[in-house]
Amino acid sequence: MAGLLKTGVLSLHGLFVAVAVVAMIMYAFYYNTIKKYDHTPLMYITPAAIFFGFFGARFMYVTVCDQLYMEAAEKWRLTDGGYALFGAAAGVILTIMVFWLITKRRFRLLEVFDPVCAAAPLAITIGRMGSVFSQDCMGEAVDHPGLRFFPVAIMKQLDGEYHYAVFFYEAVFCLALFFVMRFVDKRIDRPGVSSFLFAVMYCGGRAFFESMREDSMYVGFVKINQVIAILTVIGLFVCFCIRLCKRTRFKPVYLISYALFTAAFVVSFFMEFYMYSDSKTTNTIIIMICCIVMEALTVFTGAKYLQNTENKKARRKIRA
Repeated sequence: MAGLLKTGVLSLHGLFVAVAVVAMIMYAFYYNTIKKYDHTPLMYITPAAIFFGFFGARFMYVTVCDQLYMEAAEKWRLTDGGYALFGAAAGVILTIMVFWLITKRRFRLLEVFDPVCAAAPLAITIGRMGSVFSQDCMGEAVDHPGLRFFPVAIMKQLDGEYHYAVFFYEAVFCLALFFVMRFVDKRIDRPGVSSFLFAVMYCGGRAFFESMREDSMYVGFVKINQVIAILTVIGLFVCFCIRLCKRTRFKPVYLISYALFTAAFVVSFFMEFYMYSDSKTTNTIIIMICCIVMEALTVFTGAKYLQNTENKKARRKIRA
């Protein structure tokens, strides 16, 4: 949205971001209507969530990329761009949590998180396409002449070379995720499914796309967005593993999934930090496979926990 205040190509990216926000809000309320959730919490939260979402996005960017600014005043020159998606997510989550506490927990958190998460992939898809104009979220330069065409690559005006269009790959991934979440949500009518799927699938995909980008935000020698994404997937996997262990003990199928997840994480970790010029393609493919494995195993443990919960409820009804 900041780009709308400035002339030039950045204004077009700002327009895409504005459309993305509007689309996200509209679909969130549509989702609420389908699920027959109370609109009131979402109506009150939305204005504050927009403000703190943008504030969080800017705050994270200027904090991590502090070295890019010579003066403190430049950090809040909003028309210059510079926003972090995970910062926006943190701002929105914080807004929801604060409102929930202020209202003394009078609404279910998942009835707000689910609409937001269901709409998020659509918003990210639209927002990422604005990168065509802002020339960000790109990969390294393309060496092979046969790959120098959109949507595989796009010319970067800054250096006049073709770079891999990572923003487009992420946009297509998020659009596919949007439809997958709709498909699953229609068949599993349970609070939390949309939030869980979005957190797992997007973070797993983001960890992979971040390994391809050349303009990632670094803290030391690590890509901060990649670390956040991977830690989110790991956190969800561990959470459901603990819950399953408490209910079903250590079954062989779960032990195998724990071992595979650990192996996939370790392999992806080494592939990311040992990327030499002659092994980037191979390592990137391996990281993609590892991310898919981690996503699949996290969804598997979540589904098993859901199935176990449903079976437990059914047994209680029989006994009653």
